[in-house]
Amino acid sequence: MNWKNFHHPDWSLPVVRRRAQEEWLDFVSDLGDLIATGGRSEFWKHTYPNLRAYHNSMSRLRKAGLLVHHHDDGKLPHLKLTEQGHNFLPNYLFPEKLWNTHWNQIWYTLIFDVPEKERHYRDTLRGFLKRLRMGCLQKSVWITPRDIRPEYDDLEQAANIHAVSYLFESRTVLHHETEEMVLDAWNFDHLSELHERYMNVFNSNLQRLEETDHDPSALMILLRNEAEAYIQCMRSDPLLPNELLPKGYLGKDVYQLRKQIRSAIRLQLKRHII
Repeated sequence: MNWKNFHHPDWSLPVVRRRAQEEWLDFVSDLGDLIATGGRSEFWKHTYPNLRAYHNSMSRLRKAGLLVHHHDDGKLPHLKLTEQGHNFLPNYLFPEKLWNTHWNQIWYTLIFDVPEKERHYRDTLRGFLKRLRMGCLQKSVWITPRDIRPEYDDLEQAANIHAVSYLFESRTVLHHETEEMVLDAWNFDHLSELHERYMNVFNSNLQRLEETDHDPSALMILLRNEAEAYIQCMRSDPLLPNELLPKGYLGKDVYQLRKQIRSAIRLQLKRHII
């Protein structure tokens, strides 16, 4: 089956493929009961090039305490995430929790000044702030509607950040509306491109999926392609509280379509296993 491709020449999808551990935990959390059934060989074959690679990946996850084989009497073993494994899952796999977060009307603003000779420290700090989904108003001014004081305290303890930065709380920014702040701090134009492409590609693939049954090989290819595309879309999404989301935001539509795709794949995989 030739599924419609999400790839775009300006977007580096192979980089996303390096996040195999994160992707695998996502698969197990959603489809773990199918992985160790009669259809598991298809899952192995089309997720990794060989069984050795599969076993090596599973071994690393188990050693990290993220995954276990669970046995029930008289049943085949199946994979199950540990509590630590669930905690390891990135929050963009469950974005509703962040969208539904109550905003206390406070902006947390981090301002830092790192000397040029400490470029590595500065770049590492920026990477950390991006992982916190903070938005960049200016090069050294970052904001978030979420209370990051615990994370800031961790940075103080680990990286002496108080020597080069200040963390402020602010309820207003004079002459700037809330929506203007959001659009200035986060690149929603680029995010909209990603969301729109995802919707176009996977609405088409969902239609193809529902028109006829597909063999496990084709289903696993689609599952992997969708996972990579979703990560590409949602890693850079700030997942702001509902009242801060700009007009035309499509992240929720992407998430709903993802659930439809996963549900349709699960249904067809079960048919093959039975």
